[in-house]
Amino acid sequence: MFVPMLLISVALLSAGAPDAFDRISPQAAAKRVAACGVGAVTVRSDVEPNSDVLLVMATTVSDAQLNCIDRASSFYDVVLSPSVQPRFDAIRDARFAALATAENRKWLTTHNILNRLPKYESGVTDDKAFAREIEKLCDADGAFQSQYGPNALSPEWVMQHAANGDPDGGPMACLMNVTYATGFKMGFIGNERVAP
Repeated sequence: MFVPMLLISVALLSAGAPDAFDRISPQAAAKRVAACGVGAVTVRSDVEPNSDVLLVMATTVSDAQLNCIDRASSFYDVVLSPSVQPRFDAIRDARFAALATAENRKWLTTHNILNRLPKYESGVTDDKAFAREIEKLCDADGAFQSQYGPNALSPEWVMQHAANGDPDGGPMACLMNVTYATGFKMGFIGNERVAP
């Protein structure tokens, strides 16, 4: 669920937290999850990557309880028994995808882009030509012009536009929303700090 979560992150940065994620402590989330009728819930704090995880020990959990756990846990990761985890992940992924799609459509509508989206069909549309088309649509000249191919954002372009101070996300948010809506696969090149 990388792209929807990334899109949600862009939405959080540009518009404040959506209603789907209330800001509560992990202990409060654990109490709410336990109220779903799944027994004791503990909190594990992971140093790397600096996150709190809710651990549910129940091995028999209904779909209704999984839906309750998903909502009650807010933004916290939840670990369940191996036999239950895939069902929970499917429920959470579906909710995140729906949230990402709603935020995407809202952003594109607000910026009068939804009805101007170019058509993209994987394996049919020329990726290089399509990349140029969305660069133009998003006022993002050079975004896809790098040695890594037409589907990777130029690391130099990203560094130049990542901290532009635009409260609405600027060209980066536009690219994220347009590529998500059209199904164009966009990638980032990881940045690695080289030792002196």
